[in-house]
Amino acid sequence: MEQEKKYFIGDIEEVLAEMDFSDVDDDIAEIDEDFIIQVSGWYLVIPSLGITVREGVACVFDEEEQMFMPDFDVTVLYEGEVDAGTWMYYEQDGIVITLANWLNGRMQIEAIERLECVLKIANVTN
Repeated sequence: MEQEKKYFIGDIEEVLAEMDFSDVDDDIAEIDEDFIIQVSGWYLVIPSLGITVREGVACVFDEEEQMFMPDFDVTVLYEGEVDAGTWMYYEQDGIVITLANWLNGRMQIEAIERLECVLKIANVTN
């Protein structure tokens, strides 16, 4: 079952911090022998930019433990809908700053904060 609700980018991080996603499955965005990005089961669609945003954790393979271990938090950008393919950009920062850096000066932070986004929650386990 998928749920969705509209917000402004400037409000979304506070909204996300107050939500409980314990019943939402995570996904793997990138896999190679030494590095993976585990992303949230929720995602933001930003229609005006044609992109999807997810937050996650970059994990590196620990030889001693023989498993992937969390290293740092990331915000991951996808072109179009999240199911359309692989990520195109990720950064170790929050949503607004990641978008500002990806846009590389083409939009002011205040304008980014006013963009409408749709929060979609997928992969809910019952």
